[in-house]
Amino acid sequence: MIDLSDGLSTDLEHICQESHLGAEIEAEAIPRARVGPGKKRVALELALHGGDDYELLFTSAGAVPSVVAGVRVTRIGRTIQSAGMRLIGAEGKARPLKAGGWEHFKRNS
Repeated sequence: MIDLSDGLSTDLEHICQESHLGAEIEAEAIPRARVGPGKKRVALELALHGGDDYELLFTSAGAVPSVVAGVRVTRIGRTIQSAGMRLIGAEGKARPLKAGGWEHFKRNS
């Protein structure tokens, strides 16, 4: 389990590296805030790579209920045996997902 303060893509990469697994994430399953006039969803890129989210990311080998201790749980993907991260688009096509959030010990642009 990890908090998403450095961005979903970056923190997911940390889980994958430590677990020696890969991940497939469903783009449409990622919770995205609705903001501004018309309450449009924030861009997928911001949801993937933005930080300071007050969310936790975790994996589980077992079934997870949709609510835990009064907190809603959202399934956004799955771990896989092969290395790397992939983003599954609405059309079902997979593309590589690279970490794009904040890295504390790397030069960030």
